[in-house]
Amino acid sequence: MKNDDGELMKQDLQAEAHVPETPPPFVEPPDVAETLRLLEKVSRMPDIRFEKVQRMRELIAEGKLETPERVNGTVRRLMEELGL
Repeated sequence: MKNDDGELMKQDLQAEAHVPETPPPFVEPPDVAETLRLLEKVSRMPDIRFEKVQRMRELIAEGKLETPERVNGTVRRLMEELGL
């Protein structure tokens, strides 16, 4: 389910993603195939859940998100990912 903000943001991104047919002479023309590939990838991304983003911002502001346990877990997963 999309909320109005998410739908408007998606429309704004789609409008901004328009590739002009002839770029100005001082701008390197975009790789159209790469641009289309990235737009397809973005279109498959899940919608932003603004209520979750807002809750995370509140937890960060309150100092409740960054606990020693969470930091240690993040460091451990990062080290595993890097093979350390």
